This record gives sequence, structure tokens and C-alpha cells, in this order.
Amino acid sequence: MVLTTSGYGRWPSALAAGEVARFKISLSDLCSDGAALYWLEARPEENGRVVFVRADGAGRHDHSPVGVSIRSRVHEYGGGAVCLLPGHAAGAFAYVDQADQRVWCCDGGTDATEAPTPRALSAPAPPPARVAYRHGGLTATADGDWVLAVREAHPDDGPGPPVRSVVAFSTRTADPSESTVLAGHDFFGAPRVDAGVGRLAVVAWDHPDMPWDASSLVVVPLTRVGGALAAAGPPRLVAGGPAESVGQPAWQRDRRLRFVSDRRGWWQPYVHPADTGRADAPDATAEPVALSDEAAEYHGPDWVLGQSTMAEMPDGAVVARQTSMGRDALVRLRPGGAPQVMAQPCVSIAGLCAHGDRVALIGGTPDAPSNVWLVETHAAAAPPAARPLRPAPRFAVTVAPDTFARGEPFTLTGRSGRPVHGTLYRPTGRAVAPSDGPPPLVTWCHSGPTSASQPGLDLTLQFFATRGFAVACVDYAGSSGYGRAYRDELWGRWGVADAEDCLDAARHLGERGDVDAGRMAVRGGSAGGMTALNALAAGEGFAACTASYGVTDLERLVATTHDFEAHYTDRLIGPLPEARRLFVERSPVNRAASMTGAVLLLQGTDDAVVPPAQAERMRDALVATGTRCDLRFFEGEGHGFRRADTLTACLEAELSFYLAELRL
Repeated sequence: MVLTTSGYGRWPSALAAGEVARFKISLSDLCSDGAALYWLEARPEENGRVVFVRADGAGRHDHSPVGVSIRSRVHEYGGGAVCLLPGHAAGAFAYVDQADQRVWCCDGGTDATEAPTPRALSAPAPPPARVAYRHGGLTATADGDWVLAVREAHPDDGPGPPVRSVVAFSTRTADPSESTVLAGHDFFGAPRVDAGVGRLAVVAWDHPDMPWDASSLVVVPLTRVGGALAAAGPPRLVAGGPAESVGQPAWQRDRRLRFVSDRRGWWQPYVHPADTGRADAPDATAEPVALSDEAAEYHGPDWVLGQSTMAEMPDGAVVARQTSMGRDALVRLRPGGAPQVMAQPCVSIAGLCAHGDRVALIGGTPDAPSNVWLVETHAAAAPPAARPLRPAPRFAVTVAPDTFARGEPFTLTGRSGRPVHGTLYRPTGRAVAPSDGPPPLVTWCHSGPTSASQPGLDLTLQFFATRGFAVACVDYAGSSGYGRAYRDELWGRWGVADAEDCLDAARHLGERGDVDAGRMAVRGGSAGGMTALNALAAGEGFAACTASYGVTDLERLVATTHDFEAHYTDRLIGPLPEARRLFVERSPVNRAASMTGAVLLLQGTDDAVVPPAQAERMRDALVATGTRCDLRFFEGEGHGFRRADTLTACLEAELSFYLAELRL
């Protein structure tokens, strides 16, 4: 490859903004019926439409009704918007229509040329009720007679939080028929029913807790009454409590209940007989799935419903995603044995399922975007042991895999004495800088804040790295994947510890000579936008900041945000009104006078999590202090951009912003 000489930030790159946007396809809800694999694809080219895809021996094709977008809005973030229907025609499935949030089903028999005909399983709220329903976390019973879901009933005629329950819809009646199976908690995770349709397992939690802070796993006996599915007795508490996070219940073939718990400091899998338990206290009879004292996690924060990082294989072994020090692996777990790492190429794994005696997973490699992979598990498997099921992106200009920047993990001791984890991506591409000086840096602050950076190939990150920027992704205090103690490091210190860690990481790389300490920018979205703005306000090195749909006013966030996060800040900062002073001090809108670098704000007009008014007030505060601020609104976009034209415009604006503000 012939290299040209060009200034940092202006290297010729094969990754055009429009192509990066077009291929920023999000994959989720992977499942199998033994004959075919299915998953959801969110497609920027179709204005963010989410499509159910089927892959079998005949190829891969769209499997959902034409024009329908499948997406749940339960907890605003959704999840579990589709499930297969066993006991029906091949390929039958139930789904949540994004437009009306009702549950529908298609009875199968679809192929690449035949559009399925949907029918409603759920009905609109009956009059005189003035509520609007949302559904998510779908699951079907083993006989396919019912689909269960988490329901949110939102009041239409005034303020008030939504009321949630677990409901069951009959798939065998011509008209919608439903029953309420469980209620009485503020929140529910995705329900799971055993093979005999005799027991329901579900995670529940209540305000002010988030599910990764404190949650409970309950088992409800089921019965059939007049054609309806109903509870046959009170819920029994089998795990969880005020200092324990549980999740991902699943019924095994031996009738035991598998789940994850952080009771020993890390989210790890356990099994419970589920025939015991009390109404008032958890049972202590759960056992670890495998012998492991590793500093590793098998679960992540439940931002969406229906997380799936484990699967039971035909031989009874459990295959799982294992996260350690910011990287994912695929491991086999057996009782009494240590985890065995399985060969596969992915460094980030979003979900998996069993597919016969093989494992299917959604994962990203260092040089390929997220894909659906099929992994051989038997010893006789000939190399390669894993193969992707979706075609690689076809860019207008050939992009060689070896031109992508590769992540280099680093850990430092921050000013607080705690560890700070991150990954550095050095500039890479078809050019060299005209001097031997270090490159400019863009520091990435992940969202959440209870989340983590993903090590798989990110085309947005590569858009900047292939143009001559170094990029540092920081897993600051509070990030997941490093155990409960690290998550809890952010309690009471959100707006301080996260910003300090991002600053310390950037300064560390500057002191090592990896980046130019005089040309550093910081960026983030949502909670990461607040982290980025507060890091800029510290005045310790950043010259520019990009905040996408970022939190700027913490008091207003609490007053206007949705119910799922209504008390999120109680632990991250403190309860109101007692902690009001801290809310004021840590809100970027009140720190505008300290921001000496320029700011680019990117905001959707339909954002229900961080309303547009927050971005407007941030801009006005910056302009009042004489600080340059560019605010750009995107019509029809919510919390997280989904449309190709929006993603393209944002990338082009951000690149131009850095070129100007970092003097490149």
C-alpha cells in the first residue's frame, strides 16, 4: 500500500460518512427453532425500521410483514420484541408492532416471496380506560398456546407513572384473549415459563432500585382456568434482595431454574431447584453452574428486556458469554468443572442461543462489524469452527481488514487511587503525518452510565481512526464488566468520578507520548454526553466536546425523564431534595462558564429520555459566556439516532468540528 503524506485528521479514508451510517445495523433477539435462525435487524437505510430475518439452508430473507417495524418501547429502551411460536406452523412468531405497541402474530409459512398475514393477539385498552398499552419481553409457552409479555399501561389523561404487569395472550382464539398473571411490582423483567407450563419465573424490582442494583427472582405456580393462563398461588422468592442483582432466568431440561446473581461480587450463573422458596425470603439452595473464582461476568445491565448470554446444549452443558477486563469469550460450563474457552473469533458478544448442537451468537470481531455467527461445538468440527451468516459490508471503496485500528487495552491508577480501564486505538490508514509528532485524541465516554465500551469493530470509531485521530474508549468508574464493586464506585459520585477518569485516561496517554496533549477532544452520548461536558468543564486539557442527546441539567432530568430512570440518580448522586446542591453543581448547564473549549450538541426532537429543552438551555448558557456552541436538531429522532441521513450528518459535522477546534 502506497502511503501519502497528510495532516492528522485529513488522511484519505475509504470509510465515507454515508457508508458508515448505512452499515450501522443493530442486531438483537437471536433465536432458533432448530431448523432456522432468526434475529432482528435495525436498518438505518430504512429510517431505522426493525426487521425480523430468517436464515436457513435456503438462504437469508426478511420474515416480518412488509412495512412493519418490530420494536418495543417498554422502559423506553424496549427489548424482547419478538418470539417464536412452537406448536404452530414452521416459522410462526409473535411480535410487537412499533407503531401501536400491540402484540401480533404471524402463523408461519412465509418464504422470500410470500408476505405473512398478521393477526392481533392483544387488544387496545377497553373503554372507559384512558390508558395506552406498551408490550415487551415476549416469550411463548412450550406448547405455543400463550405468549407472555411485560405490559406497561400509560395514563392518557394526565401525569402519573405507568403500571406494569405480566400478561398472557392466547394464540388459539380467533379474537384477542388475555389474562394478567402477575402484578404488584414497579418493574418486571422478561417472563420465562417452564416446559410443563406450570411455573413462571420472572425478575422484579421496585423504585428506587435499578435492576443492576437490587432485584428479586420470583417463581409463580400457573394453572389454566377457563382457557386462560392464571397464577395458582402467590409468588415465591428464590433469589435476590436489597444488596443483590439477579437476572436472566431460564428453565433447564432437568426442571431446575438457572439465573445469574452478583451475590459473590460478579454476575455469575446459578441453578435452583425452584420447588422450594418462601414468600418473604430468598432460598439458599442455589448452586453455582460451574466452579469458577475468576474475575469474570456472565451478564450485563438489563437496559433492555430479554438479555440472553447463556444457552443449554443438548448434552446438558451450558454455553455462555464470559466478560473479563473488557473482552468477551465463549465458554462451556459444566457442574464441578472450570469454564472451558471455545474457539471463535468474536471479542464482543451481544447474545447467543443454541441451534441444534451448535451455538449461534451475535458478535463483533476486531476487523468485522457485528454479525450473526454459527459456532461448531463438537470435537470433529473442521476449521473454520465459526462462520458468519450475514454478508460483509460492501463499501464503495475496498477496505482491507488490516487497515482498521486495533484496540490496545490499558489500565492506570486514577487520581482517586482506583483503577481506570480503557482501550486505545491508534491512527491507521493510507497516510502518514508530515512530522513525527503524536496524533490528536478523541476520548469516548460510553453511555449509561452503567454500561461499557465494546471492543468489536465500530465503524464510527474507525471513521475517525482512519483519518488520523487516536481514539481512547474509557470504562470509567461505574462501568459494567468489572464486578459489582467497580459498578458501585460511581454511587454518589456521578458527574465527578466519571469525568475524572476520562480526564486521567487522556492525560495518561499524553504523558506516555501516545497522543498530543495539546489537541484533545471528548465525546459522548446520553449519560456519556454529561460525562464529556463535565470533563470539558474541568479545564484540564480538552479543547472540544461533542455531546449527543446528552444530559445537561440533572434536576430537570429527574423532573422530566421516564419512569424506568426516575430514581436512577438516587444512588448515583443522592435523593432529592437533600442532594439538590450536588445536582446543581454537577449539571453541565451550570458549569458553562468553566468550559473554555467549543461544544457541538446533537439532539433529536422526539427524545423522551433527555428532552430537547436540555440541549437548548445548554446552548444558551454557553453562548452567554462567549463559548462557541453549535446545536443541531434532527426531526423525528429520539434517544439514539437511527436514520442513515441523521447518522451521516452527525459524522460529517463532528469531523468538521474537530478539524476546526483542534487546528488540524
